[in-house]
Amino acid sequence: MKYSKERLQRVHDLAADELDDAINDGHLVLETVCLFVHACIKHNQYKLPLSFWRVLHAEYGIIVYPTALTEDIDIRGLSIDVTFTEAYHGHIMMYGGARGIKYPPRCPIELMREPPPAYQKETPKIES
Repeated sequence: MKYSKERLQRVHDLAADELDDAINDGHLVLETVCLFVHACIKHNQYKLPLSFWRVLHAEYGIIVYPTALTEDIDIRGLSIDVTFTEAYHGHIMMYGGARGIKYPPRCPIELMREPPPAYQKETPKIES
């Protein structure tokens, strides 16, 4: 969630208190879910159990519509003047969690039994 937090702060030019409000309102979780769907789920790198989608909706009020996985998303300007949340607007939406109180919610990816594989940057192999 570190990079999602940095992206939210950079793109929207948020002060520390504004960033805290965004985190407490669940925007950091939404940004992280959008990034995860874009990077791992959409490209079939990771498959989630059905219970994950139910928890995502019940606990966080986040709904991932099928179009998020099937349609091409315009990612021009991503991380410069557009967040993943904005790129996936209409495809991944947050309608409010079940708890109804302000709190910094846990990242839903922490709820998975088997975490996604760690990101490893691969050096391109040059055949000679």
